[in-house]
This record gives sequence, structure tokens and C-alpha cells, in this order.
Amino acid sequence: MRLLKGLTVLLAIAGTAALVLASQATARPFTVIAAISPSMNFAYVRIEGVVVDYPSLAPEQDYLSFRVRDASGELRVSAYRSTVSALLDAGRLPMPGDRATLEGTLRVRDDEPSLTLNMAEALSLRAGEAQTIDLAALDALPLGGRATVAGQVRRVRTAGESLRIMTLRQGDTEADVLIPLSLRAVFGPPPEISAGDWLTVTGGVGEYRGRRQVMPASANALTITHGNPQLTAQRLDIRPIGALNRDLIGHWVATQGQIVRIREMNSGALLEIEDAAGDQTTIAAFGAWLTWPFSQTITLGDRIMAQGALIDYKGKLEIQPQLPIDLIWLQDD
Repeated sequence: MRLLKGLTVLLAIAGTAALVLASQATARPFTVIAAISPSMNFAYVRIEGVVVDYPSLAPEQDYLSFRVRDASGELRVSAYRSTVSALLDAGRLPMPGDRATLEGTLRVRDDEPSLTLNMAEALSLRAGEAQTIDLAALDALPLGGRATVAGQVRRVRTAGESLRIMTLRQGDTEADVLIPLSLRAVFGPPPEISAGDWLTVTGGVGEYRGRRQVMPASANALTITHGNPQLTAQRLDIRPIGALNRDLIGHWVATQGQIVRIREMNSGALLEIEDAAGDQTTIAAFGAWLTWPFSQTITLGDRIMAQGALIDYKGKLEIQPQLPIDLIWLQDD
């Protein structure tokens, strides 16, 4: 009888263990974000989506949050203490453009779902494939997609202590590239970048106030060529002056020629240039002229290259440079 009871207990334990192993081996079905309802508060679910922004990491590194989006919606994911430590130790912080599969406990407050990641093993990440595109095509990509873009750095600024923002230009289009200064331990040392440098960057596609942004996952995702006049002249699409026409008004253009007239004023200067074909145009260099290092040494007969927006001023076409880097003195070798 005792033997029979013992066998019964062993069989019960074995059956329970088998059920546990089977449940662990069977993948939990995915929950669509839009299908989450208040009745699912505290439910344990499995979500799949893309990371759409940089994670927020507390200075004490005991709290982490990030946003995940699927085809139906978006939710915020949070992790605490030991889970955050394990992710940091493994170098597995979710970054923009990552494809994330995760499991955790739902919280639904005021119809706004969020998910708590209970352990690091419940998060799986893989980088999405990056498309090499022009800046103008960035708006066509979905949030969380990954892209490789290139352009000239026009401006570098910081947003508090957490972000460095670089504005790239390629032709008529500008877009911002972000560097997360607060995630140095994962991102790596932020590179030194200045206006005029040329940058190629791969990162996740985000959005701020309706404008697409590119968010690289590491410093290694940026290739920087420090700007110089010769390089800039090589990379711009330089048009003959005669090719500048009214169809290009409002577009970003570049041309070059010999200075035949300089008219200085308090706000800058008007430069008349002429190319080898004898065609002339005006470079309306206002703010850019005031800080251009060669404004006091350049003279008639010198050759310059200029880029800027083509405008119509009283029936006459002019090029308006924005920055000193838009004026290049083409000195003889």
C-alpha cells in the first residue's frame, strides 16, 4: 500500500513537471497592442514590435523605460532594478530601430496600456535591416524603421544634458540626427562633429513635431568626414550660372564664378559673380558674410563657390547662403 501511495505521488509530481516544461516550451501567443483592454490589467502577455525612441535610463540605473510600436499601436515598457542591471551587464538596452519581442505584466490605466518587464530574459532584440535612402525619402519610412542617410552637417546643438542634435542637409532637405549623451555607457563616446562636416549615419527612424529624425544605436553607426572647402566643392552639385532658372526658385543650388562686384552693407554683402560662359548672378550674403573669415581679404577677380536657396528679388534671381560654410574661396593651388 505504501509503495502504491509512493508511486502515486511520484506520478503526480512527474505529471506536474511535464506540464510546467510543456508550458515553458510552448511560445505564448502574441498580443496585439490595440487589443489590450482594461479587463487585461495585470495579465501576462507577449508583445512584438519596434523600438521607436531612445530608452530613458535613471541616473541610478535602477529604472528603464522605452516605447514599442506594432502595426496597431504603441505602449511604454518599464523595467526595474535587477532586470535593468542584467540588461546593462549584457549590453542589451533596446535602441531605436530594434525589433523587440518581450513578455511582461500589463498595467492599464485610463485606457493607456503599459508593460512591466519582469526579467531580462523576457526581452529579445535584433536590429532591423537598414535602407540606404536620400534624406528626402525619410518621411516615407515608418517609425521604428532603420535607414542610412548622408549629408552635410548644418548645425550642432544640445537639448539639456541628454541629447546632441545635428541637422543634416542633402539638397533641398534637412533632417535631424540625435546622439544620446545620457547613454554613453551603451552608445559609446559621442564623436566630435561640427557644422560643415559630412556625415553618413545609420539609425532608427523617429519623429518630433511631425519631422522625421534618425537615431543611431552607437557611435560606430556614424562615419564622419571633417569638412574642408575642397571636399565641399567636390560633393555639391555645382551648376553653371546659366542653368539657374525660375523653375529652381526655392530650391537649394550651388554655383561658382569670379567676383566682378562687391557691395557691402551693415547686414552683409551682395556679390556679383561671373562664370567662364559670361553669365552672371548675385550672391546675397547677409549673415553668412559677417562671420565668413575671408570677407575682409577677398577682392575683385577672386573666384568663389556659393550654395544656398535660389530666390527672386524684384524680378532678379539671387542665391542666399545660410552659413559661412556656404561660401568657399576657390584659391589657386
